[in-house]
Amino acid sequence: MKDARTGLVDRLQVVVLIENSPAYDTYLEGCFGLSLWLELWTGGTCRRVLFDVGPRADTLARNAEALGVPLNQVDAIVLSHCHFDHTAALAGLLESIGRPVPVFGHPDLFRPNFVLSPEFMDYAMAGENSRSSLEARGARFMLSTSPVEPFPGLMLTGEVEHTTDFEEQGGVSCFTIDKSGATVPDRLQDDLSAVVSVKGLGLVLLSGCGHAGIVNIAKQARKVSGGREIAAIVGGFHLLQAPSQRHEQTVRSLRDIAPGMSVIAPMHCTGLQASALIARAFPEAFRELHAGDRVTFTAPGASKSPQG
Repeated sequence: MKDARTGLVDRLQVVVLIENSPAYDTYLEGCFGLSLWLELWTGGTCRRVLFDVGPRADTLARNAEALGVPLNQVDAIVLSHCHFDHTAALAGLLESIGRPVPVFGHPDLFRPNFVLSPEFMDYAMAGENSRSSLEARGARFMLSTSPVEPFPGLMLTGEVEHTTDFEEQGGVSCFTIDKSGATVPDRLQDDLSAVVSVKGLGLVLLSGCGHAGIVNIAKQARKVSGGREIAAIVGGFHLLQAPSQRHEQTVRSLRDIAPGMSVIAPMHCTGLQASALIARAFPEAFRELHAGDRVTFTAPGASKSPQG
């Protein structure tokens, strides 16, 4: 893959709509999963993007209404991977929007995906969230294994290259069905992330679960954005069940890859122990983000007030 270079936005606002816990004193609903509302401002123009939708359409709608987020004005939806805690609200959301909406993701989104231990659980996009059902509700799928730039300044990583030896490739407990009909481990190659290039600041990396490994993802983010520096990483790092050695290796690698990082916000599936280590390692940059929290990214000294 050749190094790419994206456009730029003047300002990015991120609103957390779905996360495992509500932010302090918000009285919103916590829900295991993730959904981030992105507002990308360039001059007086705003593009509104929903990065993942969480598992419940009712929770998504209630939290959005309480936060003043206009879900019906969304310009595009990005699905980081197939798992239900990031995708299951999509059918209900599309019904409430009532018009066609571009939905970006990986071509493998609709494959079988499940766990067998401690009991069978279906993680796949199926039933009302099958492709045909979603298309009937207005989804217009834009699926690619390669990096894609839906709007100037917003790049999707595409399928992530696995170059970091200590990071697992995908979810070790997930399975799928191969072409011969056999049950085989699913390496979650559909895992992708979003990268926003903010003028005068750098890259804001948004990860859903980080199944591809947050270090691999950070490397890919820089590569698809022409080598720009990473200013922030927000989202799931998928370190919940990883050994402490991997936590430490992750911190060391992120220090090397993103030495000037001003915000790091591990969420959702990162885990308490890994988050605590990250907080100690990046005391000035660490942010704890839950449902209801907002964070704005702009060049140092630039106005953070709404435009338009």
